[in-house]
Amino acid sequence: MPGGFFIYEASGKGRILFANSQMAAIYGCEDVAEFLEHVGGTFRGMVYHEDFLRVENAIWAQLSGTPDEQPAYRDHVTYRICRKDGSLRFMDEYGRLVPSERYGDVFFVFVTDISSVASSPSAPQRKARNLSASPDMDPLTGLPTMRYYHSHVREALARATAEGVRMADVYFDVDHFKTVNYRLGYEGGDEVLQRVGAILRESFPDDLCARFSDDHFVLVTKREGLEQRIEKVHARASHIISSMPLEIKAGVYELAADDVSIAFAHDRAKVACASIKGRFDRIYRFYDETLAINEELREYIVGHIEEAVEKGWIKNYYQPVVSVPQKLTCSLEALSRWVDPERGIMSPAQYVHVLEDARLIHLLDRAVIERACSDLRRSLMQLGRAIPISLNFSPSALALLDVPSLVDEMVKKYDLPKDLIHVEFTESSLTEDPDLLRLTIAELHKLGYEVWMDDFGSGYSSLNLLKDYDFDVLKIDMEFLRGMEGNKKSRTIVRSITNLAHSLGMDTLVEGVETEGQFQFLCEVGADRAQGFLFSAPVPYEAIVGDFLIRYPPARMK
Repeated sequence: MPGGFFIYEASGKGRILFANSQMAAIYGCEDVAEFLEHVGGTFRGMVYHEDFLRVENAIWAQLSGTPDEQPAYRDHVTYRICRKDGSLRFMDEYGRLVPSERYGDVFFVFVTDISSVASSPSAPQRKARNLSASPDMDPLTGLPTMRYYHSHVREALARATAEGVRMADVYFDVDHFKTVNYRLGYEGGDEVLQRVGAILRESFPDDLCARFSDDHFVLVTKREGLEQRIEKVHARASHIISSMPLEIKAGVYELAADDVSIAFAHDRAKVACASIKGRFDRIYRFYDETLAINEELREYIVGHIEEAVEKGWIKNYYQPVVSVPQKLTCSLEALSRWVDPERGIMSPAQYVHVLEDARLIHLLDRAVIERACSDLRRSLMQLGRAIPISLNFSPSALALLDVPSLVDEMVKKYDLPKDLIHVEFTESSLTEDPDLLRLTIAELHKLGYEVWMDDFGSGYSSLNLLKDYDFDVLKIDMEFLRGMEGNKKSRTIVRSITNLAHSLGMDTLVEGVETEGQFQFLCEVGADRAQGFLFSAPVPYEAIVGDFLIRYPPARMK
């Protein structure tokens, strides 16, 4: 067959039951086994993360019925994939829903790589349209689709060049949109996207503006006066939701006369936008030399993560957690460091988000838990006892890994007591896939592991998080402690969260403790545990079992 073929379950995360060798080749993998590892063995892992919700909704919308209300059994969608080398490709998919006595409903799927057609300036518009069953206009926002954009963007740029007008590629992204969906529901989120689309259409009426996927919009427009127009878009969008400010960020790449690759310009506008996500002091950013250096580092990380894992460049550092008020060591948090032979020690801030975007984060998470279990086994053999270790899994790891199975597999491999391993999920994990996280927590508890919530208060926290999820320990974000001495509100909030957690049967752990004054406050409010530079920075395991335990003896070593 000229294209790829695979079969996956219609339920759950879409476990892949079969894939042919062409699928492996499409993803840049040597064989099917490597392909399955790369995508985490699921259909969800096959689709580029920004496109998955759109693709999933489109598939089930097509299957729900035909114009005469009869059930349909076929779907046809277009989406992007992330190959093993980190590059993105456009895929055209034809699927058929088939009932199976053994597996339940399954999808038989045939895919073809249409990247050259989607981006080729010479491809006829008619051919591009025929490749997709979707219309040229996005049904939700009324803006052009990604396919339409790629078919027409060169025409727009050619006209601008002929007129001597400088142009720019602009990438818009709604910040924390998963939180919007979580708080307003998907219908409310769709209404927000419709409003954003309308604002962009009204703000750039003469320009080619498209909705690429989810909350991502792209346009080509005149460079002149662009900053002011972006600021007006931001100001209007900030008032869409009355209960919370909506942040829309923009990344800009200024197009030069000799720029020949639209994909190149688009990717760099996206990189510029990503660099200011989560920042409330920046609305837009232009792509510059600093980002070019960061992009070179990104390519290095994506290209070398497998080698880093294989050769042991991924090291575990551990930051101790102490009891309040005894100052006894309760546990350790495992934190990775990339010790590169060429670039030296790289912090997680440099590579974690890169691996998440490239859907390679599961390689890091697997390496960290294996090293942690190995260190625990070594401690048991040398000392006859060990300090429990907590491991923080990335939100996107849930779609790429069966976390409960992986944890249990490693614990059994190294013959460890289960209470030596605790699993942490950040607050942002709760809005990625709430149902999947809920099932994951339940399975971990069933297997006998504690589950902690990390960074509570770091985002748009809601008390529903504590109501809907069953955590053993609540880790309070370090931001509450910064400036606490002069901010009575921070002190009141920490005290209230501590009391609330206790009433719900959870222990509290406060991060970012840097001063004795902060620690004494935690003693006053009855916090259970503390973590921070007051006690120790993250250090190699050997440093923990040496000098540190003399200063802070363990509360218990199992």
